[in-house]
Amino acid sequence: MIKKEEIWAVVVWYGPTEEQSLYLCSYIHEVSHVVIVDNSANDNSPLLASLPQMNYTYLPQGENTGVATALNIGCRYAIGHGASWILTMDQDSRWEKEQLAHYIELADAYPGREQVGVFSPRQDYSGHMPHYDAMYEEKVAVMTSGCLISVKGFEATGGFRDELFIDEVDNEYCMHIRRLGMKVVIINSVLLAHRLGEKRKIRFLGLFRKEYIDHAPFRFYYMTRNILYLNYLYPEYRPFNNKRLRKMLKRIVLYDQQHKWAALRMCWRGFRDVSSIIAIEKKHH
Repeated sequence: MIKKEEIWAVVVWYGPTEEQSLYLCSYIHEVSHVVIVDNSANDNSPLLASLPQMNYTYLPQGENTGVATALNIGCRYAIGHGASWILTMDQDSRWEKEQLAHYIELADAYPGREQVGVFSPRQDYSGHMPHYDAMYEEKVAVMTSGCLISVKGFEATGGFRDELFIDEVDNEYCMHIRRLGMKVVIINSVLLAHRLGEKRKIRFLGLFRKEYIDHAPFRFYYMTRNILYLNYLYPEYRPFNNKRLRKMLKRIVLYDQQHKWAALRMCWRGFRDVSSIIAIEKKHH
């Protein structure tokens, strides 16, 4: 059984706003404890003044250690204090109404729950819940925010890969979980409110409007490098990864009117540098 007292939440901060700090209120009372790993250079503890101190632990890093390392710090802290399940959250995600309680209930009711390494909700970008025929679906990979990860799975994988730093951290973890024979399961009737980058709208070829998620150019370096790295680590998922890489490049070329060439230069650098990270991996093995 998944009990509230065994669920700890881990959220990674990086320059959080006051509004984002308030998102903690959407889950701090639904779990045993919240671990806030702050990758900001400055101290953001004043943002927590209105929250009960017994319900959270603030771990400032004083620098950007990357998403993977921060998640590992938070998860290992939670495990050391008795967590059996860990709710991983982004600073820009929040739960609406009774969604989190419903989520935990459905995760607990899943047949063969012991074989699940990652549960995930649906990510909400539009403000409404689409209809899905099945309550549960197995997935290759899901986004980290809103996931319930089992401590059993975390310990089996060794945690998130620090060298990925930011992008593809979630996908690598899910692929590792599946390689170990565990499941990644999405619960279709649960919705997490999440903001993924900045939405932009353009008129493509002057004929129709296109909406896409914009990222800063440096992100495309990590996306490209890390997707190619995953192809090395998990060759069984190359079709899945290559499809995402092609989609990303297509979006940049066709729709990015803000920083197309800067983004493409970052993609090239990622393609160039993947050999270095693969060399480090080979050396360790």
